Amino acid sequence: MDFAPASYERLPKTSALFLDYVSRYDRVGQFYNGSPYDSASYKAVANQLRHGANERIALIEILTRQNQAFGCGERTFANIQRLKEPTTFAVVTGQQVGLLSGPAFTIYKALTAVRLAQSLSDGGVASVPVFWLATEDHDLEEVSQTATYDDEYNLVDLKDQGDRPAPQSPVGGVKLTNEISAALQLLEKALPPGAPRDRVLRDLRDCYQPGATWGRAFGQFIAKVFSQWGVVLLDPLDEAVHRLSAHIYAQVIERTRTLRDRLLERSEALIRNGYTAQVHVGEQSTLMFFAKEGNRTALNEQSGKFSMDGAGAISAAELKSLAEKQPLDFSPNALLRPFVQDNIFPTVAYVAGPSELAYLAQSQVLYQEWGRPQPIIFPRAGFTLVDARTHRVMEKYRISVEDVWQGEEHLRRAIAASAFAEGWSARLDETEQGFTQLLERLRKDVETIDPTLLDPLKHSEEKIKHQMDQLKGKISRAAMTKSQLLARHEQSLLRFLLPRKHLQEREVSGVYFLGRAGYELLDRLYSQIQTDSSSHQVLAY
Repeated sequence: MDFAPASYERLPKTSALFLDYVSRYDRVGQFYNGSPYDSASYKAVANQLRHGANERIALIEILTRQNQAFGCGERTFANIQRLKEPTTFAVVTGQQVGLLSGPAFTIYKALTAVRLAQSLSDGGVASVPVFWLATEDHDLEEVSQTATYDDEYNLVDLKDQGDRPAPQSPVGGVKLTNEISAALQLLEKALPPGAPRDRVLRDLRDCYQPGATWGRAFGQFIAKVFSQWGVVLLDPLDEAVHRLSAHIYAQVIERTRTLRDRLLERSEALIRNGYTAQVHVGEQSTLMFFAKEGNRTALNEQSGKFSMDGAGAISAAELKSLAEKQPLDFSPNALLRPFVQDNIFPTVAYVAGPSELAYLAQSQVLYQEWGRPQPIIFPRAGFTLVDARTHRVMEKYRISVEDVWQGEEHLRRAIAASAFAEGWSARLDETEQGFTQLLERLRKDVETIDPTLLDPLKHSEEKIKHQMDQLKGKISRAAMTKSQLLARHEQSLLRFLLPRKHLQEREVSGVYFLGRAGYELLDRLYSQIQTDSSSHQVLAY
């Protein structure tokens, strides 16, 4: 069975904004800075950045120091040196520093940045791939666990609750505990013996050790995985990085009301166009957090005074002075973070997931306010991976991944229809079509005889369709009950391809696939990434 790319229209839980962005850009172009599939978009941004100021020397020093600490390879340092040139740009992506690298899409995002940077370089816009480690985020619960499969494709949670210095401290500084050793043992048990398992476990154990911080462990592992592509890493939880951003924090303090008004207007515009505002902007929002007793606390503003948690009012002048003296105490929220990032890097493109793409439609107004070009937003590649056992089951019943995505009832019918050769499913479909055609002819007669009977006729048609659907379901369930093997295959497909009713890439860690298929899988994934269009790839390994 050859797998064709799946249209995003068929993916479960895909937003209207994302669908329009990847296939009907003209509908959403007002919220972004250029089509991701038009090379002219990138050239226009690069031309504007080429003539703008950028503190590249200070950035190079930070990147060199950090990437040495992460253990990056020669290609990474060659790319850092390339950034010295005013004609070299960054293709940036980023993600929260999830346990054991987090969900599989983290790896797909990094690979997409590598592929896009190469494509742009080939087209005359010299670019290097950059991964921004979201170490300042304080949602530890979201990153403290990931999952692998057992032999029956049940999800096995891998956890470490972390040693946290404060309840809301940035996750990058949280330390791993002895739980990480148990998590790695569970992963080892879930993977088959062999060279792929040995390598991924060796790399993970080198990085994920009790006492190591979340940010350091994540960065070291990503450095190992992507050494051949020279991905440049940046950890923003660094005072030198914050000093590059201190002037932005000061300007945000000065222009809090103006920025808030612009963002509220943008939220309203998105809603008017049938979309949603991904990030809520409150009447007291300032776009920043402040470190208070080790906790990352939202900074609010009301009547020209600023406060944390509604207490301890401080003036704008006092807050600006703090931003200059203690920049590490300040951090941007989701809307401001892209702008801070793109004032540090000469960013020509940002590789985003669906949720990021949504809030970047809001962040665009910040770039407009400062007169700086927003990078072109490129949708990250998406993959569903199919192992040999699942592949055989899908071939046996002529099942596609899209059949699984449509849910348990649809999948049950598809398997039963394929497994039982009596043709009952086709005959039920023919019968339903026959009823529809008969009622359509009858509708014309009724309209002539007595139009008041049209509503009862419509009601009867709906009841017939409902009864036919129920009959299909009952026959499917009876067929599945008749064969326990069919039922096991149905559940196996659901567990592997739609775990917890979500896309596989969102629930399962990328290290599971590396531990089964080896690091060579990365090359196969890379080769499937397209830069002139977007689709969800289904790949057998």
